Amino acid sequence: MTGILLAGGMSQRMGREKGNIRLAYGYLYQYPLAVLEAVCDEILISTCNESNFLVSHRTICDEIEGIGPMGGIYSSLRQSSNDLNLVLSYDMPMVTQSLFRYLISEWKDEEVLLPALADGRPEPLCGLYRKSVTEVLKELIEQGVYAVHRILPRTRSRSIKITEQLECWHPDLFLNINREEDLSRIPPGTGVRQDEK
Repeated sequence: MTGILLAGGMSQRMGREKGNIRLAYGYLYQYPLAVLEAVCDEILISTCNESNFLVSHRTICDEIEGIGPMGGIYSSLRQSSNDLNLVLSYDMPMVTQSLFRYLISEWKDEEVLLPALADGRPEPLCGLYRKSVTEVLKELIEQGVYAVHRILPRTRSRSIKITEQLECWHPDLFLNINREEDLSRIPPGTGVRQDEK
């Protein structure tokens, strides 16, 4: 599988580059990156600013700029070496290996498989995507539709609700770091130490 780290956000609400935010065990992006590295054979970093990331992985600049995560997913899937791809946003430090291992175990040949929030809404920036969905993404982009969730009714997709009974459950599992105050919601000790990978 290929892991795609979406790291091309504008960080407008944060007011600074999220990739440079330092946490207990490293930079913010290193937490979700470590999760992908643990379960994937290939890693692609979706960014046009590779100097912001201390990695040896290949970086993919959006072919179509200014359309948000849709552009990053589309461009990275086109460059992926594998049919199955795990997509994760670089500002979601609470996502764990166990969540992705659960999604993989539940995969039944869907083109898109996403975890669902407590209210049932799927999380499109954290899930399993097949390379074949690039055609649908291309069609949406050509139509000026850039919301990633709009791909769901056009593909063989399914969402799985993450409940308290699952090992991967956490009330802030899908915490998205958009503002300075969001950083205080990250529990001490979260993430993977770089020297433990």
